[in-house]
Amino acid sequence: MFIRRFTKSDLQQVLDLFYNTIHTINSKDYSMDQLNAWGLINPDKKVWLNSLEANIVYVAELDEKIIGFGDLNGKRYIDRLYTHKDYQGIGVASRILSTLEKCAKQLGYSEVYTEASITAKLFFLHKGYEVLQAQNKQHNEQTFINYVMKKGIF
Repeated sequence: MFIRRFTKSDLQQVLDLFYNTIHTINSKDYSMDQLNAWGLINPDKKVWLNSLEANIVYVAELDEKIIGFGDLNGKRYIDRLYTHKDYQGIGVASRILSTLEKCAKQLGYSEVYTEASITAKLFFLHKGYEVLQAQNKQHNEQTFINYVMKKGIF
């Protein structure tokens, strides 16, 4: 596995990974209606590409297959961090998160934030993030419980 910057040609693999991971890994914590609202079957590719190109995005690749991705925006925010459903538990998200945190440090950020799903909360706690608050977040007419979390970058 190696970590590299996202390129435009990665978009379809990233979208497929996002959809499939949400609909399998997150299914134990969220309803089908929530999953369908979160991981749209036909997302707007232009919106996604614009968002990814505006952020610092890394992908994890193994045998020419993207097995994870994550991004950091200019507001010290880890926006997305997802591991392919078939590559859970082997350090993919840890490697991407470490890379994003190093970028944050290089940018002079003293802390980073995320909004972790119920599913991801424990992962972020293990990585030194603290819960600032639980929140009900609206997205595509569904309400999701997630957690605003932060970590100091030293």
